[in-house]
Amino acid sequence: MRFLVIAILALVVSFGGPLLAVADTSCTTTVDGQDVTGLLVNGVCSVTVQSQPNTTQTQSQPNTTGTNIKLINPLKSGTSIESFLQNILSYVIRIGTIVIILMIVYVGYLFVIAQGKPGEIEKARSALLWTVVGALILLGSQAIAISIKATVTSLGG
Repeated sequence: MRFLVIAILALVVSFGGPLLAVADTSCTTTVDGQDVTGLLVNGVCSVTVQSQPNTTQTQSQPNTTGTNIKLINPLKSGTSIESFLQNILSYVIRIGTIVIILMIVYVGYLFVIAQGKPGEIEKARSALLWTVVGALILLGSQAIAISIKATVTSLGG
């Protein structure tokens, strides 16, 4: 059981982590009086410019402004904390739904391998009970979020 939970957690972290760490690494610098766009690597803006029709040069200049880095919001939410939290809740519900489905399959497996043994059947029933409780909490979280939003809105927030 612990192995299954650890495996699911590892999958969620490995697939969900990169979605939360996306950044734009482009930068703009001035070369020979012209603004050019390059690639920001370790705080240095590297650009490739053509000085002659058939020759290219690569120039690197330190990025001293620090304002050229743009972070991309992976959750596609607006600027309000409300929409940000709502998108996080939506993401958690999607992942939780997958976990609930996998747990129902696991509980079915427990019933099959119980083979009529009372102790094993009781263990499978307990697992089914807690899976259903987890599913209800997951579904109830959306209702709780909606009621909190309505309460804050009615208070003038």
